Amino acid sequence: MFIIIYLVVLFFYLFTRFNDNIKYRAINKYILATMYLVFAFVTFFRKYEIFSFHILIIIALLFTYLGDIFLVFDYFKGGIFFSIANIFFIIYEHIILFNNGYTFKDIFWVYIVVGIMISSFVLLCKYKADVFKLGKMKWPMSLYLFLIFFNGILGLSLLILLPNTNYVILGIGALLFMFSDMILTAYKYVFNNNILLIRVNSISYFIGLLLIVLSIV
Repeated sequence: MFIIIYLVVLFFYLFTRFNDNIKYRAINKYILATMYLVFAFVTFFRKYEIFSFHILIIIALLFTYLGDIFLVFDYFKGGIFFSIANIFFIIYEHIILFNNGYTFKDIFWVYIVVGIMISSFVLLCKYKADVFKLGKMKWPMSLYLFLIFFNGILGLSLLILLPNTNYVILGIGALLFMFSDMILTAYKYVFNNNILLIRVNSISYFIGLLLIVLSIV
């Protein structure tokens, strides 16, 4: 039932995404964010001890929630909260892999892929500044994208290394989270006012968060 209601609210949110009245958009977004956070809290306290390492995903989701709250009116503050959330997601994903017998050596390829991705972004900003119009936001966005790339590619490692577990759901959610922020970056700094892009961003983001929450069920 939760999933159905969540998807219905997401459907309505897509129609308010370009509403001139920002309050309608904010209300829908806050409802979605509150839904995934409350569901995560209820699931966690029913299933895990409070000092379980799974508390890290709850902390990450709490900062994600704060990012959603602030992003509507303050893009920079929202980005700070999302950055902190990604740090906790990254730590959580590392612990999962280590608890399942993997070492830094087994996931070294993750760091290489992330390095290539963020280096490519920085180079594009430098040599295609007429296309990637980030200006003073170049380095703050580079830092944020580094974190979201790290989170997303670690999610990919969960898919590869831990198949047939709930961590696959977490991995897909992390990848969708990463994809949504890549789309948002393209929308904000390259293809501004592209309705299709922002709707793809919203769908991939909130579905990604839904999967992340469901991974602890």
